[in-house]
Amino acid sequence: MNIRRLTSMIIIAASALAALSCKKEEEEAEVLPSLEGNLSFHAPQFIEPGQTLTMTPKGLVHPEDKGIGFYWKVTPAMTSSDTTRLENGLSPEGEESDGSFTYTFPDSLAVYTVTCYAFAEDYTGTSSSRYVTTVKPGLEGSLTSTGIRPSDAHITVDGQDYYYAKIGNLEWFRNNLGVRKGGAPYGNADIMSDVFGRFYNHEDAMAACPEGWRLPTEEDWLALGKAAGAESEKYEVIEGVAARLMADAKFNGVTMWDYWPAVGTITNESGFSAIPAGYLNLGTRNETGEYPESSSYGVYEYAAFWTADSVEGEEGMAYYRYMMATQPDLFISKGDKANFGASVRCVRDAQ
Repeated sequence: MNIRRLTSMIIIAASALAALSCKKEEEEAEVLPSLEGNLSFHAPQFIEPGQTLTMTPKGLVHPEDKGIGFYWKVTPAMTSSDTTRLENGLSPEGEESDGSFTYTFPDSLAVYTVTCYAFAEDYTGTSSSRYVTTVKPGLEGSLTSTGIRPSDAHITVDGQDYYYAKIGNLEWFRNNLGVRKGGAPYGNADIMSDVFGRFYNHEDAMAACPEGWRLPTEEDWLALGKAAGAESEKYEVIEGVAARLMADAKFNGVTMWDYWPAVGTITNESGFSAIPAGYLNLGTRNETGEYPESSSYGVYEYAAFWTADSVEGEEGMAYYRYMMATQPDLFISKGDKANFGASVRCVRDAQ
């Protein structure tokens, strides 16, 4: 028999025996049971740089009513894990522990992944993760390249600076309103009120602008489009103005409006400085006036702004204007006055 062929047969036979052996070992290997429940913990989506959080695991139960151990890691900041509780319910230092983890985040602007691991002898471990982003309000904080300079005209409301520019015969806010008189912040994180502004229902939007300013009417929006060089004066679609209204802004260094050929190069010639902060489904307002179940949509894709005009013949509906990353125009749509959360830009007659 050919030596090469014989060698090949031996290799094939050995491989088959090895495969059978591995399969047998896998079949005989003990499958560990799982802990009961679902591991979770609360961590805000957005925090200040250098902020300290304490996070507590919950949701898991040992089937034999024994102890569960926990250890944590924050990436990319931590190079090794931090055990906070052993299976006997004590910390590595021998103190009573519920597994809580206290951590001071770095001063840099970044996205961090916080992961909690749970373990118990003779049981399969499990883990749960949350993303935490450090953000900084104000010009040249988390939001950069807006085209707004510190020396530009502005007013201060509740400690926050709102910049404005003369566009046509009107003066327009250049950043989204973030006053706490109603509305909800992006991600239910209050610090984002001074980054993306707040998202208001229509009633709150009508009352949110500071004295001397108002929520813009449809007539005001049409005037804005004309001043920005609209290619037509159609009511439904103000054509060709998006790139002149958009700011080529970055959020924590990430460009917000993606480039699309239909839109072209973003110039922000008007000074309006629109950012794609998206919109909210506000949900139900609680007794303290907050919206704990609000959901955010369309960030990096849409900018939506309330108008002061209700929809004739449709009770509970009002108009809003919006831009989208893929289209060159300023559109109009209808939103539920109570539940739709849009941004607010205040306006006044030029002084």
